[in-house]
Amino acid sequence: MGSDTQNVRNCRLGGVLSGGQTTFSPDGEIFSKSEWAELVNQLFLSPRQAEVIKYLFLGHSDKQIAMELEISVPTVRTHLSRLFSRFDVQDRTELVLYVFRHFRKNSGANGCHHK
Repeated sequence: MGSDTQNVRNCRLGGVLSGGQTTFSPDGEIFSKSEWAELVNQLFLSPRQAEVIKYLFLGHSDKQIAMELEISVPTVRTHLSRLFSRFDVQDRTELVLYVFRHFRKNSGANGCHHK
């Protein structure tokens, strides 16, 4: 597929595609490594906050996140509570939407213009 066609396709999908490759990988990742690194930097996330949000995007429960990160469930909830407060959201769904909207808004810098 030509690069112009690929760019149009990427923009139609809301910038979810990047560099001609889908950012939905076989293991369920939504963002490419470079996109994720940029998001973490733009949102000023600590490494642990980034890990918690990554697992939210993968649909993990608090208990699953705790097991993956080898921390307690109350610690996961503390991280989530602080993230909710920081980004002025009420729950994990709003947090995921906030992060994804931030990504879409800033993907316009890559040649995609969203209305």
